[in-house]
Amino acid sequence: MAQLFGVCLLPATGEFTYDTFPAQGKKATESSFSPINTHLAPTGTKTDYSYALDQLQAAHPECQTVALVCAWFGNSTDAATCKIYPSTNFIGGAFETYANGAWTAANWKVSGLTQNSAGLIPISTNNGAATYGGAPSDQSIVRCIRDLRARGLRVIFYPFILMDTAGKPWRGRIGLATDLTAATTQNVNSFLGGATPSQFTRDAVNLTVAYSGSPTDFTYRRFILHYANLCALAGGVDLFLLGSELRGLEILRGPNWTQAGTTDVNGHAQWDYPFVAGLVQLAADVRATFDAAGFARDLTNHKNLIAYSPDWSSWNGWQHPGANGQWPHLDSLFASQNIDVVSFDNYLPLSDWTLGDGGLDCKNWNAPAPQTWPPGPETMNGLGLSGQPSLQNADYLKANIEGGEGFNWFYTNSLGGGVGLDPLGTDQRCTLPLGDRVTQTRHAFAANQQLLTRKGLRWWWNNTHRAIYDNGDGTGWSPHGPTTAWTPQSKPIAFVEYGFATVDRCTNQPNVFYDPKSSESATPFWSLWTGSVGSGWRPQRDDTLADLALQSVHDYWSANNATSGSGVAMVFTPFCCAWNCDARPFPVFPLDGDVWGDGGAWATGNWIGGKGPATAPTAPDPSPTVGTFATFPTLAGQGWSVKFQPRFLTCVQAHVSGRESRAARRLNPLHDIELNFDLLRGAAAHAELQEVVAFIANHAGQSQAFLFTPPNALGVVVGEPIGVGDGTTTSFALTQKIGGFSENVQALLGAPTVYLDGVAAPPTAYALSILPAVVTFTSAPASGVVVTADFTAAHLARFADDSLDLEEFMTEFWTLKSLKLETVRT
Repeated sequence: MAQLFGVCLLPATGEFTYDTFPAQGKKATESSFSPINTHLAPTGTKTDYSYALDQLQAAHPECQTVALVCAWFGNSTDAATCKIYPSTNFIGGAFETYANGAWTAANWKVSGLTQNSAGLIPISTNNGAATYGGAPSDQSIVRCIRDLRARGLRVIFYPFILMDTAGKPWRGRIGLATDLTAATTQNVNSFLGGATPSQFTRDAVNLTVAYSGSPTDFTYRRFILHYANLCALAGGVDLFLLGSELRGLEILRGPNWTQAGTTDVNGHAQWDYPFVAGLVQLAADVRATFDAAGFARDLTNHKNLIAYSPDWSSWNGWQHPGANGQWPHLDSLFASQNIDVVSFDNYLPLSDWTLGDGGLDCKNWNAPAPQTWPPGPETMNGLGLSGQPSLQNADYLKANIEGGEGFNWFYTNSLGGGVGLDPLGTDQRCTLPLGDRVTQTRHAFAANQQLLTRKGLRWWWNNTHRAIYDNGDGTGWSPHGPTTAWTPQSKPIAFVEYGFATVDRCTNQPNVFYDPKSSESATPFWSLWTGSVGSGWRPQRDDTLADLALQSVHDYWSANNATSGSGVAMVFTPFCCAWNCDARPFPVFPLDGDVWGDGGAWATGNWIGGKGPATAPTAPDPSPTVGTFATFPTLAGQGWSVKFQPRFLTCVQAHVSGRESRAARRLNPLHDIELNFDLLRGAAAHAELQEVVAFIANHAGQSQAFLFTPPNALGVVVGEPIGVGDGTTTSFALTQKIGGFSENVQALLGAPTVYLDGVAAPPTAYALSILPAVVTFTSAPASGVVVTADFTAAHLARFADDSLDLEEFMTEFWTLKSLKLETVRT
């Protein structure tokens, strides 16, 4: 089981889910109370949260930190109208909590509101069930923070927005349709609201915080300042977040934004980003709240600190469509005096592993890793690894933490194409990549473009930053203007979120999750799906890779960190928290579907509890080489005709209207073959009968495969183009065109002749493997060199039956009227 620096604690909702006091609730339509936070031990006085934390600390004694995720709701992705608000599923109802041996009446309390307050916005329902649990009651949060500290854990307070609108979109979708106007700034300021620190009053008796503004002032500043005061009431936290992943708001530009921007009083570059400016002010107000409560910043012991955690896709800058550049829009926030940690939610990819042979990373496994930056196309794919290539290899995953996509090279397309048949022809169903990802057409960075690398945090931490854009001077995307206010090595970096869903190829795209209820639902590029048309399709689960990835992140940053001369860690690992641990203990969550509606997402989600690695996978067998399989004999007595029947696999569902839904499940056909032998001689001089009988016996009937040569028109291939060199690619799959159809060749009879620009290459220049048939050069053909081949294609086949219908029609003369074969794949 992987080691963890810290965890994010979910579910973020539930009126008393995080409480150490047992609670029961009664809705307005109900006549009696029901337990709401003691599902593991319904008759006991220990809450689900307490059991869950016991499980966490037993399984992960190395865990230092819990990020307590606490949600309010957003009701629109339009920042001009979006409200940020708490709510409960017990509007008009009642609660009781158990303490000192008795049940006593209690209220749900959040920012001066109770379940009986006017103006509450109800949580949406789906088929009668609530979409979310209610916002956690203030008292439960205070008791939870105090309990976490008593357990010896660091505490990060993480205010979170859940979108309660159609499709349950990501909070990063909150934004505006247009920007660069005065209305942009007005709408952003309206979203932020006008709540001030003086409007909040801490109540140490009732463990809540009152708000003197309008009860229905559902704005962002109220949300954050309420929890800053609640954390102070609880005795302080180690790190307080101003929020996270509000990308759509961060990147909104005010009317004074230009490419070059302006300079501050110290001559540093700055740009008009109104929400970022609002976060700078909010950080100052949270700092003032903490200071007034006696919780001064402690950089030595890392207590009472403040941060904001953007998404991995925007943490080091944003490329505005049509603006031809990338601007470090958050630098003014990261550099501000009231921000102590540069956090971002780190869901950067650790692999680029296709179906089939694994793709370019497999082919470049042993190639030297780049030694300088930026690497060129000839060196950027090298991994410098040894041993058998495998996705489930810790060294491979570590090599992609500060390497691979987003560091040495990039793709221009990050969109998924839904679920369909593997475009590489393996006949498996997967999440489809689009654009240059399909062909793994990778692009190199140019000199001085370090700011563009999402994984380049070491460079980012060690250097000053300038905007990168094309200003028409002929240098293209290059640094321009003065540096931002960021001071190198001045503050640590943290990943308040990182993690991997337990799904196939999770490391290809860690930022996605599978939840059919959400418009954001997706699985990683190239990840497999299992099932069928009739029973439905579902992501293929993989606990082992997710666990290995978590361990790889832990081990890499434990061994490859850096520290400034003044003692500032580049990555402050105690604030790096895996997403996620749940306050609902295993196994009641996810099994109790009558209580919680998100249990169906557990199997392939990011939950840690109840999961772990499977038995370590065995190393894959090397690709078969020519000669591994016996070849079906050529016999003089074979008669006519030969039946050769291509067979595809299509799922067809018919509707009563007569319409059909059809889904191809096989891109390249298998074949049914039928032979007949007019004469098989049994005399010792020929022994054709014995050869056939021995061949089927040696292959145990249908059990073992062999090579079969198709009729000449379908097997002998001359001058077949198999690729064009690019100076990097060494492996080329053999294909065969039959009319206008092209299919992958599985095997060969004999060795091929391979040509480079029409000149036969010596056999020592390449190696041959089969299933599928691939030529791999010892040195990559130069760019533009046309690679062709002559060969005899063969099929991998087996007998269709376990018996032979032989007939002796004269002494020592036999006939076999039908011998059926089926081609197969390994």
